Amino acid sequence: MSDSGPTPDQRLTLARLADVLVAEGLGMPAASAVGVADGLLDRCLDAAPALAEPLLALLDEVPADDLDAFVRGLAARRPDDFAILTTTVVGAYYLSAEVRELIGYPGQQPSPLSAAAEPEYFEMLERVYDRHPGYRECP
Repeated sequence: MSDSGPTPDQRLTLARLADVLVAEGLGMPAASAVGVADGLLDRCLDAAPALAEPLLALLDEVPADDLDAFVRGLAARRPDDFAILTTTVVGAYYLSAEVRELIGYPGQQPSPLSAAAEPEYFEMLERVYDRHPGYRECP
């Protein structure tokens, strides 16, 4: 993320909006409870830097009250801004180790190949190797 990241006020605003979108319930924590406006936001914006500028501009225009109406208005009249907000909040939410544990998602796991499970793959590799056993300079 760039040096011009979210201000403390923008982070607080995002936490409040995030709780409108992802409230506590059914055994899952609210978005702000897992830190979507803190380190998880930074990780999310590092992974998707194109979200940063429009998100920060949006956070600067959020009213102090009636956040439900603001979010509904975004969804109805400004779908692109709504998509930026929801993508950021949900993306940051699922970066939380606590959330991933609660939903039973261990994260990306290695998937080693076995000759028994993937014989066609290994046959293809053998054909490529047999075709030319060494390096050849390109013209």
